[in-house]
Amino acid sequence: MSATPARPGLRPGRRPSFSLGDIAEAALAVGFHDLTMAAVADRLGVKHSSLYRRVPSRDDLVIAAMDLAVQRADWPEAGSDWRAYLEETADVVWDLFAANPGMAGLIRDLPRTPPSVTRVFYATARELAGFGFGPQDAVLVVDTLTDLAADVYVGWERLSRERVTASGGRMTGIEQMRESWSGEHAVPEAVPFAAVLRTIIDGDPHDWFRDKLALFLDGAATRLPS
Repeated sequence: MSATPARPGLRPGRRPSFSLGDIAEAALAVGFHDLTMAAVADRLGVKHSSLYRRVPSRDDLVIAAMDLAVQRADWPEAGSDWRAYLEETADVVWDLFAANPGMAGLIRDLPRTPPSVTRVFYATARELAGFGFGPQDAVLVVDTLTDLAADVYVGWERLSRERVTASGGRMTGIEQMRESWSGEHAVPEAVPFAAVLRTIIDGDPHDWFRDKLALFLDGAATRLPS
């Protein structure tokens, strides 16, 4: 009786001549929007089966790429002002999303959190505890800041894409949003608010995020002991 042949990709052999660090570099270079096992294997110049021996799924590629991106970010020192520290931290989070399109939309869909994300999260919470926030409030503040940055960035990223309109033309979501919220379509008493919304839609989304962050930090300040 002949032996059962080994399945392709599962035969023992030499270790691949690339490291997990190489995989993370390649995944980050491919980018989150285009990230596939095939694209990373091609970037590395290796067979797909060799890559599967090191990382079993696309999720693992996303985690490796995010971990590297967060490691390389220039995270601020706490200094003496908790609010300024969080504003600087929030800007770094936003800049990470801007430098890595697609990252904001994927970060909460992962089965595991990249190690560098947990390290930064805990480090930020510890700094807030040093300013007087209790452990629960420190975690709440950091988690809300991250959620806020991701939500605003993902919303803007989606609105920036072109879509087919009801008439068969093509417009970005931002253009359609501008049309939906135009003052001409509003009842007279709503016109001042429509003007504000048009300014937001046509402005820098980072500025709108900072405005939302300021409102949130005003509330967070009430959690500090008097």
